[in-house]
Amino acid sequence: MARPVTIQDEDILKAAREVFLERGMRATSLEIAERAKVSPGILFKRFKTKEALFRAAMAPQGDPEHLLPIDLDARVGKGSVEDTLVELGTHLLEQFSSFTPTTMMAWSNRPDAEEGPRTQHPMASASERSARRTRKVAEYLAAEARLGRLRDGDFDIVAQTFIGALWHHNFLQVVVDKVRKQPAAQQAYVRGVVHSLWVGLAPERPPRR
Repeated sequence: MARPVTIQDEDILKAAREVFLERGMRATSLEIAERAKVSPGILFKRFKTKEALFRAAMAPQGDPEHLLPIDLDARVGKGSVEDTLVELGTHLLEQFSSFTPTTMMAWSNRPDAEEGPRTQHPMASASERSARRTRKVAEYLAAEARLGRLRDGDFDIVAQTFIGALWHHNFLQVVVDKVRKQPAAQQAYVRGVVHSLWVGLAPERPPRR
């Protein structure tokens, strides 16, 4: 009787992700198979080529419909907008720290245009998620403005500025290979970003009588 296959695709992808991040595209299928503790035959039975394995391993993790770590729709009109943005930004920094390395790896290994049509590259998927995430933040800000809790403005630009500042901060941490900052320091950075934006977002005070 054949031995039942117990290894899951995610176990293979986790091993592949680790090896690709360590070795880049120089990583061999044998190295990945050894890390995953499977035979090369099983590897290629699940993923037909090394490129297909790379794309699957570098693809954004998590539920594609779960764009943000908190439900902004449920926060409209409740609590402090500043506090909501600080909470959101702190959680986003935590998420960014986990997938920035894989995003950089995927970006550095984009297929050439002349190689013909292929399945969607991980960077295309990541870009789509980023655009949808930014739009959700802009919609939240617009909803708060309709309630008079924010000054009216171009919230697409505000959302891009907010998320862009977080992403750039995280990117620099990865590039310069600094020791990961403590949560308190990360939150202090986010609060500084929100405070800077708040100058233009705070609702105008009604005129005194």
